[in-house]
Amino acid sequence: MKTYSKREFLKIMGLGLAFLPFISLYTACSGSNQSEQKGEASDKEPGTAPQAAKSSQEEKDLDITKASPDDVILLKRTDEQFTGLNKGFNGRIKKLPLYIALCKTTLGVQYAVAHAQKEKLPVAVKSGGHSFEGFSSNDGGLVINLSQMKGVSWGDQLQVSLQPGCLLQEVQAALFSKQRLIPTGSCGTVGIAGLTLGGGYGFFSRKYGLTCDNLVDVEFVDGKGQVHSAADNKDLFWALRGGGNGNFGVATKFVFKTEDMPATFHAQVLKFRKLDATRFTEAIQTWFSVSQTLNPEDFCAFVLNGSTLTILATTFGNKSKLEQNVAPLVSIADSATNSSTDLPQAMKRYYGRKGPILFKNASAGLYKSYEDIAAIAPQIFEKVVAAKGMIYQINTLGGAINDKAFESASCYPHRALPYLSELQAYWDNPAQEAGLLKAFEDIQGLIRKQGVTAQYRNYPDINFPDWQQAYYGNNYEKLQKVKQALDPDNLFQYPQSIAAKNA
Repeated sequence: MKTYSKREFLKIMGLGLAFLPFISLYTACSGSNQSEQKGEASDKEPGTAPQAAKSSQEEKDLDITKASPDDVILLKRTDEQFTGLNKGFNGRIKKLPLYIALCKTTLGVQYAVAHAQKEKLPVAVKSGGHSFEGFSSNDGGLVINLSQMKGVSWGDQLQVSLQPGCLLQEVQAALFSKQRLIPTGSCGTVGIAGLTLGGGYGFFSRKYGLTCDNLVDVEFVDGKGQVHSAADNKDLFWALRGGGNGNFGVATKFVFKTEDMPATFHAQVLKFRKLDATRFTEAIQTWFSVSQTLNPEDFCAFVLNGSTLTILATTFGNKSKLEQNVAPLVSIADSATNSSTDLPQAMKRYYGRKGPILFKNASAGLYKSYEDIAAIAPQIFEKVVAAKGMIYQINTLGGAINDKAFESASCYPHRALPYLSELQAYWDNPAQEAGLLKAFEDIQGLIRKQGVTAQYRNYPDINFPDWQQAYYGNNYEKLQKVKQALDPDNLFQYPQSIAAKNA
């Protein structure tokens, strides 16, 4: 197996020297149905005005072969653009749809839905392409590709409207230029759509909640081709905030409230080298203790890559308070570096590598505390060290994410769990895949035996048992009712899509 020096791995992942061992905070964070197509966000009104819901007769008249190319282009496998648009971020997964509908407007999406209905084709939705398990594509069906829908516009009360093809680096550029932000992840090539529809978290979420908590409205085309304003449909709006990834239809515009952009962003990076199990246990116990003292503006990540541990602590609030809280970790670390810079520049450090790359990432459980994994922490350490290319990471949630008002308004079910873990594995040769996947599954099995079953929908794994409960908790049955109302023919489907209540 080829191994990389830390400098080589840094270059691959596109990170700055100060973050040399910090491999993958939000490498494909939180986005399930998103695009690799690049483009500039602008202040122009996105696409066309919202389309009125069409009658059933009008829906039948939506012949995609007669549609304007300004609305949608239907691509077949033999078309020149098809191959490029069919690439996903995860090079491990290869799928071949029958058609790709390159949509440019909401009306174009309606045409695509009508075509799928006519030919009885399953539909997947792609706006960023970062789906860990390739759920944003399919074999033999139709993929609605939203990568051209990149409009950004500003409304009253500092609200911003974003089309689903906007990538996070484009979203941040547009918002930061006006000294505003919304709480998103940090991987630059993740799309706003999948990130939001599955929840969405990042450096700012402990202060402002999940990405989906900041939604004001969503324009949405359902499985019958009808257009909805989610703000006028309480059940739909609830479902789209945490359970909307390609399950019921297509989100064609997101309206967010925004917050003041902080002037500076402070990061403290601690490094622990050549760990053994004893020292690892001391570090992880101390990390869990320290993370309980964080302010809402703070964030902390624990990243084990082989026998090297990196801890990233950040704040856009009180720098001195963060450093005071992190001091117990500094005292046992091998080194610590600090940086303070303006927020737009700081975020570029985390944009990461462009795909496709060969990898396997998945949620490794949401935790209440260290006690959830205390009995198996040394075993996790040994397995990660033994499997070159494996990473075990824990991120802090909590804070505003646990707000009761946010909980009642969304279907995201894990707000009381303040820690989210993930497993990552990277390789450069397909022959290395089997061994890493075996180690991956072994660690997942250890965690599952400890009774940790809650998982983050934006970090899916095709092998999760009882994924319905793992992703959605007690909300799955209600989500099925939404599915039945909006997509009764199960047009939108993938291996872990929500099934209609009567299915």
